[in-house]
Amino acid sequence: MNRQIAYYWTTGIAGALLWAAQLSLLATPGLLNGTVAADEKTPDKASNKAPEKTPEKTPPKSAKELRDEQLSISGRYARFERMLTQMADILAKQDPERADVIRRAIGKGREDLLKDDIETIVQLLEQGQLGDAAKKQNEVVDSLQALLVLLQSEDRRSSVERERERLNGLLKNVRNILNEQRSARAATQNSKAPSDAAPGQQRALDGTEKLLDQIQQHDRQKDNAEQQQQSEKGEAEDNETDGKKGTKGDGKGELPDGQKSDGEKSESNQGKAGEKSKSGSDSKSGDSKSGNSEKQDSEENQKSADSQKSGQSSKSGKSGKSGKSGQKNSPEQQSQSTPSTPGREQLERAKEQMEEALEALRQQQREEALKNEDKAAEELQEAAEKLEEELKQLREEEKEMVLASLEARFQRMLLLQTEIHDGTKVLAATPKTDWLDLNYSRCRELAQQQLELSRECSRTVVLLQEDGSAAAILLAVEDIETDMQSVSGWLQNSDVSELTLSVQQDIIDSLRQLIETTQKELQNMQNSNQQSQPSQPGAQQQRLVELMAEIKVLRNLQLQVNRRTKQVDTLVPAADATALPRLEAQIRELAERQQRLLETAKDLAKEAKKNGQ
Repeated sequence: MNRQIAYYWTTGIAGALLWAAQLSLLATPGLLNGTVAADEKTPDKASNKAPEKTPEKTPPKSAKELRDEQLSISGRYARFERMLTQMADILAKQDPERADVIRRAIGKGREDLLKDDIETIVQLLEQGQLGDAAKKQNEVVDSLQALLVLLQSEDRRSSVERERERLNGLLKNVRNILNEQRSARAATQNSKAPSDAAPGQQRALDGTEKLLDQIQQHDRQKDNAEQQQQSEKGEAEDNETDGKKGTKGDGKGELPDGQKSDGEKSESNQGKAGEKSKSGSDSKSGDSKSGNSEKQDSEENQKSADSQKSGQSSKSGKSGKSGKSGQKNSPEQQSQSTPSTPGREQLERAKEQMEEALEALRQQQREEALKNEDKAAEELQEAAEKLEEELKQLREEEKEMVLASLEARFQRMLLLQTEIHDGTKVLAATPKTDWLDLNYSRCRELAQQQLELSRECSRTVVLLQEDGSAAAILLAVEDIETDMQSVSGWLQNSDVSELTLSVQQDIIDSLRQLIETTQKELQNMQNSNQQSQPSQPGAQQQRLVELMAEIKVLRNLQLQVNRRTKQVDTLVPAADATALPRLEAQIRELAERQQRLLETAKDLAKEAKKNGQ
């Protein structure tokens, strides 16, 4: 177990998810092949060779064998889920972002009933219902793929941030080049001799070429990285398949004794009997047919390979260069194989138009140069729009990941805060005069838990500050952090009074509202994505939460300030010398909170007026 935890620690969440995906990939081929062999026994009339070769390469598996393999997978998934829980606990303090993602993956797996579905497949195989088992297996594969996306979301968020930064730089450069191109066009229109405008056009062309070089270099590096990942993934799958063949299923130890060995013994006995029967009178005819068919297949494959090689050599011969140099001189093939940055095609066309315009200027052809320059400006404008569109999509993706992360954080804080609140109520139920050392120790323990929870809340504040588009949500989380710190101090002093319990309840209510707000926003995003509404180029940055949702959060914060002000007002007259300083500090805190509410309300009002709401 420690060895596996260390492996997933070094490889990260992507490695853990890859293992989960391999569970489904290992099960699916055997299950589907076994299903086809058992349920679809009709011969293939279109091809006579396929039925003869299939039993030799992939012999059909019995329902018992498939059930044993599925039992192995069930055990491996259970270990995988336990290891995710351990990873989340280990990373909680050192890397809370990744720990949140892992907890969300655990919750999603339980929500999708992944473990139950895998066990259901085992029961279906025991009953011989292979068709239903195959359908259920497809559902399990889809659920595991959803886990893959979720577990990779944290890494994806980092890559999205880097891509946004890169595209913003590209967009800035494209706009600068567009301004250069418009200036060159104006110079062409107003200059006495067309050739006088050539230097301005040359500057725009140089900028475009430089920008294209950066884009092409990035695309090539990305393509090489993806190819390397694919090759490493293929090698990992081959190694996993080889290991599975060598051990005849690594989960055999989890099965009852004798089940797997009996199946293997029966297979070996059948194999020996088959070999003896083949050595009889029919062996010659069978060998001759299979030998002729294999020879024909090998000759056809050799011919096709030779024809492909000759075609490649003829192409490289026409170019007069080697195969590698021929590939370098084919930009169309290169653009198809490499991932294209948005706006790259438009920039390449703009470059062509600039070159033609520059040539026309040198030949004193004003009208022709103006046409080319206008087309170049149009292409540059379209490239800028493509980049803006991609930036908007990246913002939506990042917004969804941030909201999901916030929801997971709020859910966890709500769970822990509820436990602290319940523990405080138990202590408050005992009169202070009857407290023992155990009660005081428990109160200090709750104070420490509350302090650690406030630190986790402060990390959430940092996340919202980095986003910078949810003022009311940020204010609510800041208030929660302040209340948690206050409660921690009160519990440290063994104060479990009515105010302590009331503030804890306010924290719980605020967390519940934030969870509801984030869930509604995620649902709205999913609905808008299904409707696929077109985006408007040049639109302002999207808010993390809709403006009306923030106004509702602000309203609840104001109501909370009102309730606590009334409560403190009722407690002050009867407060003793020990409780009075605490109440005065709470009054000052409420005054500061009211001022922050006022400032946030003004900002939201300005934004609502700006948007015409």
